[in-house]
Amino acid sequence: MRTMVRALAVSGALMVTASIAPAMDQGGTPAAASASAPAPVSKTDIKKAIARIRRAYRSNVPCRDDVRCANYFESFGVALTFNDGTIAPFAHEQRLERSARDCIQEARTAWRGGNRALAVQWVMAAYMDDPLTRNWLADHPDAVLEALSQFGN
Repeated sequence: MRTMVRALAVSGALMVTASIAPAMDQGGTPAAASASAPAPVSKTDIKKAIARIRRAYRSNVPCRDDVRCANYFESFGVALTFNDGTIAPFAHEQRLERSARDCIQEARTAWRGGNRALAVQWVMAAYMDDPLTRNWLADHPDAVLEALSQFGN
């Protein structure tokens, strides 16, 4: 059953991506993005994301709920949509016994490695127990990335 749900989620993300593909220019950039810059991220959203990252970074308590901590990131939803039109499906990763601080460190590593989607998902994983915050982070991936770039500087 879980495999079937995962396949359905991935196929849905691929169908959305396929429907966007005709709107791409020669370089694979969305036509709307090549015509104009992506929408700017509001300072309020960036401040909120920084506050969430700081709060998570202060928690060194390992995730102990075996069921919740073993959930794959795919259970967060289908895909992230960035301001530049990029759509990224959720990863097949688990938080396991990592603390929220460990999740933020994983997010920074992914961000430095160029994997924007995984970076956002690791920040979301830090809020495994708080679905409202986790969903807000998913709805504001560009603010999370900007906050990661400013965090610790």
